[in-house]
Amino acid sequence: MERDSSLSYDRANAKQLTYDVPVIVDDVKNYRNFSMTRCTYFTIECDVPSPNWILGLENRSIPFVLIGLSGVVFKPIGDSVLFLSAESIEELFNTIETSPSLYIDTNDLWLPNALFQAPHRRGQVHRVGNKLFNEAYLFREDKISEDHFLHSCSHLNQETRYSEKETLSFENWGKSQIEKAKGLYPKSKNLELRYR
Repeated sequence: MERDSSLSYDRANAKQLTYDVPVIVDDVKNYRNFSMTRCTYFTIECDVPSPNWILGLENRSIPFVLIGLSGVVFKPIGDSVLFLSAESIEELFNTIETSPSLYIDTNDLWLPNALFQAPHRRGQVHRVGNKLFNEAYLFREDKISEDHFLHSCSHLNQETRYSEKETLSFENWGKSQIEKAKGLYPKSKNLELRYR
C-alpha cells in the first residue's frame, strides 16, 4: 500500500518565488557556429497512475490520482539550499524512490559557453537561476528559436555560478554509486574477457 503523498502550490506567491537549479556540465562544444555546453539535471518522475496523492491548494486538500509528474530537483531535504554532501543527495533520492511510482531521472539542456566562468569542465556543478533555466528548457523543447534563446541569455549572464561544494558532493556521490554497483554485480573471473 502506498503511503499518502501531498503536493502544494502557492498560487498567491508563485510569481515571487525564485529558485536555482544545480546542473552538471556534461559536454562542452566549441565550434564556430555552435559554442554551447550540454548540462544535465535531475528530475522526479512518475509515469504510471499513482493513487493517494493530495493537492494542497488555497487552504484545501484535494485528493487525486497522479498520472504524470516531472519535477526538477533543486535542493536537498531540509533547510540547506545546496547539496553539501554526497549523503544529502543520497537521502533525497532514497526518499523519493521509497514510493513505487516515483523515480529519479536525468534530463539535459544547452547553455551558451559565454555564461560560464572559463574554463569549465565536465563534472562541474553550476547553479542556474530560474529565468535562465526556464529559457533553456523552452529552447530544449523547441518552444523558442535559437536566436531568441541567445538574445535572452545575453541579458541573463548573471544567472549562472559555479558551485564548488556541490561539485565535490556530486563527484563523491557518483563514486559511491559506482562502488555500490560493483558490490551488487561482482565480476566473475570465468566471464572476464581475456587478452591474447
